[in-house]
Amino acid sequence: MAINVETRLSPGWWMDRLFRRLSEQKRYERLRELHERYHGNPPLPEGNNVARELFTAFQKKARTNYAELAVSAVSERMKPVGFRTAVDGDETGDTEAIDIWARARMNIICADTHDLMLNLGEAFVIVGWMDDKRGVPVVTAEDPRFMVGEPDPVDPYRLRAALKFLRDDIEGEDRAYLYLPGEVWVAKRDAPFSTVNGNIGPMGWSPQSWSWDADRSGRLGHDQLPVIRFLNKDGQGEYEKHLDILDRINYQTLNRLCTAALQAFRQRAIESVVDPNDPAGGGIATEDDDGNPIDYDDVFTSDPGAMWILPPGSKIWESTSADMRQILEMNESDIIQFAATTKTPMYYLNPGGANQSADGASMQRETLVFKVEDRIERCKPLWAEAMALIFHVIGDSERADLSKIETLWADPHRLSLAEKADAANKLQTLVPWRSLMRHVMGFDPQTIERMQSEREEEQLIALQQQLLIMQQEQAAANARSLDPNAGKPGNDDGDNAGAKAARAAAVDPTAQLASLGGLAAKKQIGTGSVGAGLRT
Repeated sequence: MAINVETRLSPGWWMDRLFRRLSEQKRYERLRELHERYHGNPPLPEGNNVARELFTAFQKKARTNYAELAVSAVSERMKPVGFRTAVDGDETGDTEAIDIWARARMNIICADTHDLMLNLGEAFVIVGWMDDKRGVPVVTAEDPRFMVGEPDPVDPYRLRAALKFLRDDIEGEDRAYLYLPGEVWVAKRDAPFSTVNGNIGPMGWSPQSWSWDADRSGRLGHDQLPVIRFLNKDGQGEYEKHLDILDRINYQTLNRLCTAALQAFRQRAIESVVDPNDPAGGGIATEDDDGNPIDYDDVFTSDPGAMWILPPGSKIWESTSADMRQILEMNESDIIQFAATTKTPMYYLNPGGANQSADGASMQRETLVFKVEDRIERCKPLWAEAMALIFHVIGDSERADLSKIETLWADPHRLSLAEKADAANKLQTLVPWRSLMRHVMGFDPQTIERMQSEREEEQLIALQQQLLIMQQEQAAANARSLDPNAGKPGNDDGDNAGAKAARAAAVDPTAQLASLGGLAAKKQIGTGSVGAGLRT
């Protein structure tokens, strides 16, 4: 049955509106080009039309994938490490939220989402149904080539509706998932001759060829739209404004390869002069006395025992090797311009050729960090929305309070351990220990919790050892006060009954520690005794 698209704001109306946006040729071609460039398949640099098929394989060697480097330089420094919620809002965040994040494989989903957003300009995250095996919802990162959203005119950072296109080769059908607040509508059409999903475009929308799939459609367990849109700055990829520079780099590389290939071998020639006194005009003969053409390849053979006899006045000419330095300098200049315009440090694009001072490298890193911090600020509330949706699906309404959810991020600065240790040593009297470990040393909340537990355990053991030593010293002092002859030769054991009672009251340290909630079982506390097998 065909889908009704006439009623305004109905599921059919939204399906028709979003499908037309998804099927827009200009949008799809733009995203497809960026996708191809990121995966190392940019347009071939221009070349001669003669023998195009033979030249194509040579052109492919001129392509360098700087687009992926420009994206990964930013995405590698964008890593959420925890969340503060209404239940637990301390420095290290909510441990239950961190556990849910890990079970939902969100570290992988998050990295894929950032790569899509930074490459294509936008990305989508869908919080789906509950996975009973893992106890968390199924969360997916979606490619904008096959998904589109309708922003709210009042709040453009929120979506009113979203549409995802999917080709199922197993079922032999195309499916379109329409997401509305609190519900999902699924339409399908037959696609018996399906191809690989990445090679198709959702073009040619026709409501008459689609019908609703009632089995897959229905209401969600909450009233939220289960889709979050991640939008990059200006809605563009990190390198999209600088495609001309990338094309210029590949073109210069092609020129270098062509020059090297055509002049890889030195060319040789024989120069001769015309003799006016020679009736034949002089020079080098092209035919022998019988009129047969002369093959000089056989005459002038490169052989250690060969001897070449040249006509009078003739000389051998040899070409010089090509100077590639100017082409290399032009290529490097274009790479530097690409690094500057995308705020990508040169050590990402050309690690072996980044001849610069430490201050220069630090300044390049600072510009990258500023850009990463901007992208983090754009994604911070979006991941908080994703976690709120996850809590809604789980049924944890207290943690689902979006106003109390805050995303914690790893420091985008990548400092050495020596730099961190030096800063921590200087700030240890000014900054609390947990904040020091979080903001200076850069440990994630889970690691800080484990370190805090180990730190408290070690402090407790050290305190107990100190108390035991004090008890032993006090017992020895009491024994000496009760037996004046204690410690004298011949009276090591003491004769005074009070001294013996005081020594009997002394506590064995190993036995006392064994009673402290199992701490002695975790930490081996030595008392200075030596095993019988080790005595000499």
